[in-house]
Amino acid sequence: MKEKENIIRSFEEGAEVSGDLLTGGKKHKNVRVGLLTCGYFEYWRMYPAMRAKVEGDLAAVEKNMRALCKDLVCTGMVDTLDRADAAGKKLRAECVDAVVLVCGTYIPDFISLTALDYVREKPLIIFSTQAHANVGKSGNYEESLRNSGIIGIAQLTGTLRKMKRDYEIVVGCVEDARAYAKIGARLRALQAVEDLREANIGLIGHVFRGMYDIELSKTFFKSAFGVNVISIQSGHLLEEWKKVTDEEVEREKAQLLSRFKVKNTTEKDIFNSLKLYLAMRRISEKFNLDAMCFLDQHFVQVQVHTSARMGASLLMERTGMCVNCEGDLGGLVTMMLMKSITGKNPLMGEWGEYDTDTNSCLIIGHGIATPDLAVSDKDVLLARTPEEWGFDGNGLNYELVVKPSEATVAHIMESPEGYRMLVSEGETIPFPHLDYDEMHALFKVQAPVCEYLEKVFDYGVSHHCILSLGKIGEELRLAAKYLGIQSKTFS
Repeated sequence: MKEKENIIRSFEEGAEVSGDLLTGGKKHKNVRVGLLTCGYFEYWRMYPAMRAKVEGDLAAVEKNMRALCKDLVCTGMVDTLDRADAAGKKLRAECVDAVVLVCGTYIPDFISLTALDYVREKPLIIFSTQAHANVGKSGNYEESLRNSGIIGIAQLTGTLRKMKRDYEIVVGCVEDARAYAKIGARLRALQAVEDLREANIGLIGHVFRGMYDIELSKTFFKSAFGVNVISIQSGHLLEEWKKVTDEEVEREKAQLLSRFKVKNTTEKDIFNSLKLYLAMRRISEKFNLDAMCFLDQHFVQVQVHTSARMGASLLMERTGMCVNCEGDLGGLVTMMLMKSITGKNPLMGEWGEYDTDTNSCLIIGHGIATPDLAVSDKDVLLARTPEEWGFDGNGLNYELVVKPSEATVAHIMESPEGYRMLVSEGETIPFPHLDYDEMHALFKVQAPVCEYLEKVFDYGVSHHCILSLGKIGEELRLAAKYLGIQSKTFS
């Protein structure tokens, strides 16, 4: 008997074989960085012993760069025009995503530019380095020439500015931890941007009515960030929800109850919430999603008798994907950048009250975060969903206070001039565990808190804000630069 042929149809029809989704989804790709190291042939005949010393300096740079970069393409030392031409061709053939240029000695700009012109559209990081942090008190002219890369850097940067070509500059000796930290921040930002490209975002529902601050054009969104926004009907989610078995839910429930204490919700509420989580996970796998944005108020909550908050939180913890709600795609991209930079999912929150005693803002959660934001699992409770938008019972989400740490708040929103990013570095500070039924954090800022909020709101921001542990403002500002969007920092 002839087997039934799999006919290719649209995912909109719920087809087993889809012609409009990429099979397997986005594949992770490490940023490939070209390391262009330079010296000057003229010096080798003047001081024959210098070449080996310079090669040793550049080898130390390469070793430190390999600790920062998983995919490094090295040109070897470029000291002639022919070698510069060959190096440029190699960088282009290897399809590098960025270039780090290091001058072991002075080299004329026409030589280094010969290599750079092959990859002129790629981000350029110029590392001005020398063998030691200080001038040798018993040094000589040969030693000074060994450290003459700074002359070549001054010449090249002046030339690039005249040509209106962009670059970033880092200065430090070959073993300077600060310098490599700055280079590392730039590489993490580049990786975060790469992780966005062609990522699949599933959008279930629409923007919550009236939230014009987070409304945006999907066309401009695609142009700016390179992501694929896949509109998924609520009906697709409900179809998967109906397929979830009681046995699957009970296994999840036993695991959750063995881990966290229950505050004010019932086993039925937990069951309903975990059934929705399993349906959300099936949707994420079916559509090869890298991130998800949903609206569960009011329609979905009425249909499934619960909120999607725990489903979103578990989806983040179990799969590593980013999830948020209310149609906030700008906030979701912010979460994706933060996740790529830190390796940890952030908290989706809203601006809350301010506290003058601690000079802090209360960041109110939206029920979506992972438990590792708390000090420990013992500090996390299974609580009711504090806002009821049509479901029966209590709903379910985590109640926790975010642990003390350096922290960064950010968000991306659309403006008349294009997309822009708010960045704010501060710290989450110790705070009493409120009887809140929700996630919450106290975010301490540097400026007087009322003045801080005046400046933030004068700039114009979304009512949503994304909070990540760690000081990552530099990486976010760099990511905004590489994406070609504006950024503004408040502290």
